[in-house]
Amino acid sequence: MLLLARKKEELAQTAKLCESENVKVIHNSVDLSVASEKEMFDTIINALTGYKVTDFTASLIFHNVGSLGNLSIETSRIEEVQELREYYDLNVFKVISLNTQFLKIFGDVEDRIIIVNITSLCAIKPMSGMAYYCSGKAAREMYFRVLAEEKKNIVILNYSPGPVETTMIDLVIDKTVNANLKEVFTSFKNQGTLLKAETTVRKCIKVLVSGNLKSGDHIDFFDDE
Repeated sequence: MLLLARKKEELAQTAKLCESENVKVIHNSVDLSVASEKEMFDTIINALTGYKVTDFTASLIFHNVGSLGNLSIETSRIEEVQELREYYDLNVFKVISLNTQFLKIFGDVEDRIIIVNITSLCAIKPMSGMAYYCSGKAAREMYFRVLAEEKKNIVILNYSPGPVETTMIDLVIDKTVNANLKEVFTSFKNQGTLLKAETTVRKCIKVLVSGNLKSGDHIDFFDDE
């Protein structure tokens, strides 16, 4: 298992949680917003030292990178192009690039590839106050849907985990200038309706192993099984 993230200390903590007798965990602190294609490619290759791609019965990649964007500005006032570029670099463009490096490396076992894009209801339904986030999630999900159309041997899941109990909730409440958005997220927190990470992860794994997934589909935690 290879874990990539920007924050070294938190990444190490996550790696420790993933360790078990039968799981080898490698973690690498990488800022994906600025990493080059070669750096991404080499990072995956180096993690495979001692192994061939044919050694694995399945090759999975989870795209969970994500940021909220600027919550302190109304949609009608968005104009800073550099800020937009930086947002889409991390949340869309670099995701596509990393995914391409993965496909290059595991191309000989295409029928064993599983791609999970962690998406959101915001990818298919607009949410007031989250123009950056909604547009980024929508663009990213459409990329994976098109890929699913072109690569019939690859299993691709766009999984929406629902409202999860993370620091993202507090960040939205603290930073947004949109009163409706603040009210919605405050309600999630105060009413105890937030999901535990392990609860939504179990649903994601259940969807993958069920065999009923149509590649490219958007599946939400709250969807009927």
